[in-house]
Amino acid sequence: MNRNYRLALALVFVLVTGRVHAQDRPFLFTFTPASAEQPGVFLQYAAAYGKQTFEPLGGDAVEQSIGLQANLGADWTVLGHLGLALHDGTSRSSQHLELLTRVLNARDHVVDLRAGAGVRHEYSGTNILLGRASIGRRFSSIMAYGNVLLEKPLSSDRDAVDIMFTLGASYDISRSLRIGLEAVGQDLEGFWDDEEAEGGARLFVGPTASLAIEGTPWHVTLGGGAIIRATTSNRLSSAFRELPAAAENGFLIRTMIGFAL
Repeated sequence: MNRNYRLALALVFVLVTGRVHAQDRPFLFTFTPASAEQPGVFLQYAAAYGKQTFEPLGGDAVEQSIGLQANLGADWTVLGHLGLALHDGTSRSSQHLELLTRVLNARDHVVDLRAGAGVRHEYSGTNILLGRASIGRRFSSIMAYGNVLLEKPLSSDRDAVDIMFTLGASYDISRSLRIGLEAVGQDLEGFWDDEEAEGGARLFVGPTASLAIEGTPWHVTLGGGAIIRATTSNRLSSAFRELPAAAENGFLIRTMIGFAL
């Protein structure tokens, strides 16, 4: 792990104070802010298996990761992620760090809105600058959120800017169980740009189920679904990245175990 990244994660733990209640995490990839009553740190461990995957869903074959969501009061959130992908006897790592701030609060406005920036080091070795906006709302039984992520690869062989989205909606079956649906799209500029450099637009869609274990800080989220190559490109990047030569579809199965401090 990069030394500077370790120091950044350590700083997050030092800055965060106060107690936290179990937070529901109904989605695997869509960021949902905690309520004002939930300051603290939420840790998670995830394991996944997939084919024809794309980042940030994870690496092909087996992936394990650890992450955190550190809520610095009601206005600031730090997201961190460390991933390890195992494929054909080799292992690679990825790191991800973001800082988000509250722009609108659903108690005073119609929706929650958060925005911020960060950086990701991909499994391929490329560094990516990130900009995120998250918008949505929690109702009594329904939660719906969407994220738009702008990615600026620091590589001449990649697109100047990549556009990604995540959408998630879930329904509260009981006090501890939620079910929902989540969708993720990557390289969306492939829908209008035939020369998109990274193989065309890719989509993931599938169901999720999340269980908060009452009386404990533990939370489990399960999900999976299809990965669809929605478009193809006339040009493929020469950068080292897992880009299939043919327009092949795939799948992903992911389990996430969370713990609130």
